Amino acid sequence: MSESHSLFLVLENATVKHLGNVIFRQLDFQMMEGQSWAILADSGSEKTAFLETILGKTTLVEGRIRRVFAETYQRGKSLKGEINSFRDLVAVVSQKYEFRNKSNMQDFYYQQRFNSSESEEAVTVEEYLRDIEVKISGNWNLEKVLELLHLEHLSDKSLIKLSNGETRRLAVAGALIKNPRLLLMDQPMTGLDVESRAEFGGILETIVQSGIQVVMTSSAGEIPEAISHVATLKGGRLSQAGKREDCRLENVKLKSGSSLPIEKIRTLMKQVELPVFEEVVNMADVTIRYGEKIILDRLSWQVKQGENWSLKGHNGAGKSTLISLIFGENPQAYANRITLFDRRRGSGESIWDVKKPTGFVSPEMTRYFPKSQTCLQIVLSGFFDTVGLFRRITDVQEKLALDWLTALNLRHVSSFRLNQVTLEQQRFCLLARAMVKSPALLILDEAAQGMDEFQREVFKEAVEEICSNSDITLIYVSHYEEDIPSCVNRRIVLREGQIEELI
Repeated sequence: MSESHSLFLVLENATVKHLGNVIFRQLDFQMMEGQSWAILADSGSEKTAFLETILGKTTLVEGRIRRVFAETYQRGKSLKGEINSFRDLVAVVSQKYEFRNKSNMQDFYYQQRFNSSESEEAVTVEEYLRDIEVKISGNWNLEKVLELLHLEHLSDKSLIKLSNGETRRLAVAGALIKNPRLLLMDQPMTGLDVESRAEFGGILETIVQSGIQVVMTSSAGEIPEAISHVATLKGGRLSQAGKREDCRLENVKLKSGSSLPIEKIRTLMKQVELPVFEEVVNMADVTIRYGEKIILDRLSWQVKQGENWSLKGHNGAGKSTLISLIFGENPQAYANRITLFDRRRGSGESIWDVKKPTGFVSPEMTRYFPKSQTCLQIVLSGFFDTVGLFRRITDVQEKLALDWLTALNLRHVSSFRLNQVTLEQQRFCLLARAMVKSPALLILDEAAQGMDEFQREVFKEAVEEICSNSDITLIYVSHYEEDIPSCVNRRIVLREGQIEELI
């Protein structure tokens, strides 16, 4: 072992509980001054739990964790009689981020992102960063984080108007402005387009060179060059822990084989009788603007029933806005020529008429559900297109919801609150919520985001079974080509609000 003065962080013989279960046994980890680590694992929840263990948010049953990097700081603060924590020196980029309005209440609803007057209740990017409590002075300030994360042009933009990728960059900026000694990042490239993922390596290099040490979770194929050390979690312990160049990343294998009861999905889909539509979507010269900013520019697109589309484009290309027009969330739909399910928008339909034939899944949705509701209640809310369950349900509805939870291997978490289950279970729960109403159109907007590699394969398999056993129409949004199901045979690509490719 290296001399203690070089130690930065140590876990010794740690047995750790997470979400009520023992997830690590006799876990040993040693991080030295100047090192930055990538943590790999088959399970996304296992990687997240490792970071939460460092942060002190899991239960240490046996062993110990020593946060050497904070000892001098805490000792000095204690001698002065000042309240302190090692967390003063730690910043986190989580996959779960929440927004609050100017009254510091998290009471936004999902459609609010597209209503310009209501979005004024949310703080702007600059206001958000200025409000962050900074306990440690250092290299990073507002100007520098805006520049590094390419957020200068978004400084006056409302947080709820940000794209998913823009939100990820803001999360990194918010962590960096705290000038931490240790930066914990959980799958930080999730939700970033190909170009942004390539740029992230340079951003991380700048962060590390500023003296901040990093522990990030990642997949084997996405480890930035700034990372010096790699470790793999297997069976609740670390293996292959060492210098990046000494680790054989090709040996990090995915689990194989489906974990879903495929026949259950097939049976459920065969019970569905979809109405017949000539056109599911027809947009003609659609233009969407906010002030002087044009988001969609004279876009025309037709989707026939039974077609399976991928929707691609860089962060900020207009994908979320396009989806909002289809799902009835964007009030500017009425000013454009848009037909959904053979009915022209603005012909007397309610928003519920628009939403009824469509199932929608987006990772952002989990922010908006009531924290007290169970996974079963979240799935049941799909019958009513509400973000949470607020109505009485029938025995038939409850049975169908439980059938979908069973088909997606979620029956055992049906009574758990949504924020008590793992991130990948949340994603499958949202898929079950979309499917209970037997939608004619299924929109999956980065639906597998944040899942580990194995669960992404399982999710893709579930979608393929849903599409191959019905005449459902699919629109699949993803920056990752490998996430797109094989049933997808059409493609639309956006760039700066215009169609770059349509095949």
